[in-house]
Amino acid sequence: MKPLYLAATAALLSACASQPSGPVEPVAVNSTSIQAFRDICLKNAPDFAGSIAAAKAYGVTELDDLGFMTAGFTADKSLSVQLKPGVECVVTTEEQKDDSLTRQFLNVVAESANSQVPRSVPVKFALAGQTFIAMHDRRGGEAFVLLKAK
Repeated sequence: MKPLYLAATAALLSACASQPSGPVEPVAVNSTSIQAFRDICLKNAPDFAGSIAAAKAYGVTELDDLGFMTAGFTADKSLSVQLKPGVECVVTTEEQKDDSLTRQFLNVVAESANSQVPRSVPVKFALAGQTFIAMHDRRGGEAFVLLKAK
């Protein structure tokens, strides 16, 4: 698992080095999954101590401590959360037919960072005095990832 984690981290970091910066085109944040990512992950960084309580507010009631991470779902499995305290926070949903999701995602990242971020993902930024990488992956559903950079 560690080699996969290191490979993913390296890929994200290398992609961040060449992304165009500037303001993200404003778009209303109306996606529940983006709002959940903001409230569960971004608002609880850098340690994610309040993320479980925030996830419960979004209906994530089936939470399991797997030893290396905590994972949970809503009863209808429409939203899931994976947490590694102080390392990573991920919110996933089924595929959504909304072309503005990545812009919504980048808007909440920029708002949380109180700065401009690149117009594409992945994005490397400072939050709560620490460096994070944020990614929106649309393959096989929607994954909104916040990973502490090492």
